[in-house]
Amino acid sequence: MTDPQTPLSASRIKTAQSCSWLYWCKYKLGLPEKGNDGARRGSICHLIFEVLGVKKRKKYFNKIIKTQDVFCIPSIKRLILKHAVREGIDDHDNVELMKDMIFNGLSYDFFGGDSSKPTKEYSEKDFEIVKNDGDVRYKIRGFIDKLFLYKSEKFALIRDFKTSKDVFKGKDQTDNLQDLMYSLAVQKLFPDYSNRISEFLFLKFDLDLDASKSGIVRMKPLDPDELKGFELQLSEIQKYLDNFSERDAKYNFAAYQSFPKDGSFSGKLLCGFATQKGELKKDGSPKWHCPMKFDFFYYEVYDAEGKTLKSYFEEDFSESFVPDGGSYEMRYYQGCPAHSS
Repeated sequence: MTDPQTPLSASRIKTAQSCSWLYWCKYKLGLPEKGNDGARRGSICHLIFEVLGVKKRKKYFNKIIKTQDVFCIPSIKRLILKHAVREGIDDHDNVELMKDMIFNGLSYDFFGGDSSKPTKEYSEKDFEIVKNDGDVRYKIRGFIDKLFLYKSEKFALIRDFKTSKDVFKGKDQTDNLQDLMYSLAVQKLFPDYSNRISEFLFLKFDLDLDASKSGIVRMKPLDPDELKGFELQLSEIQKYLDNFSERDAKYNFAAYQSFPKDGSFSGKLLCGFATQKGELKKDGSPKWHCPMKFDFFYYEVYDAEGKTLKSYFEEDFSESFVPDGGSYEMRYYQGCPAHSS
């Protein structure tokens, strides 16, 4: 049997399950994506956590905690501002929000030693695990923000930082793909650590379990049977996505689903309420909508062999993005079939 082809991540699976057309556009057509300030802030926060997670920089961490000021370290300040300018989020409000979230994450047992010193710790622990054994066939790939291993307790603490505006709701709370994926990865990478717990830190909230709305979400431990069941589920998803076609893309539109009843951002909400491009709210701000809802022109950039490198919206494209010997082409996307006439 051939090895699984499509690398599975929690975000890739969630996209496919949420809207088959969005998956087609994002992962198969490679259409350009519109970022948002929240995602840009999140990437910068994660970068700083990775930089300060290195033991040789613990003196920087200690100074930040003592002064309660992320900008007390000039190199960290420059790094944040450099990326903020590049991402277009260098205004006062965005910078202050990033500083607050970074300090919040650093202040919460950042090195995992509050109760006992970990035997081993990792920042941005990457993994790729391939299984091809009879009915169990999958390839999973991802990064764990922080991983602490405690040998004497055979305990692994999996930590993920979240910069989103709300904590988990609905299925994300009861059947979380990241929790399942990370727990399975740790089980395969560190089989001696049989006790595993995932915790998600929502950095816009108080990281105190006793707070009225705590930003700490701890998942219940997953037993071996649950992880075996998840492996079988992954195998079915792997088969589906390895053979994903345009016909599959038109099978599970978010537009044809109901509105969520569990408070989650899913179903029809994923489409947004705008009925045309540029539609405004009563306050004059643009109505949000799925970036793949309406038609647009875009550019594709190719290398010298004709392989697609990346795509760009019209307003974002520059000929400087084309490599030596490469080429580019303007293309047209017709919009989501569930919404376009």
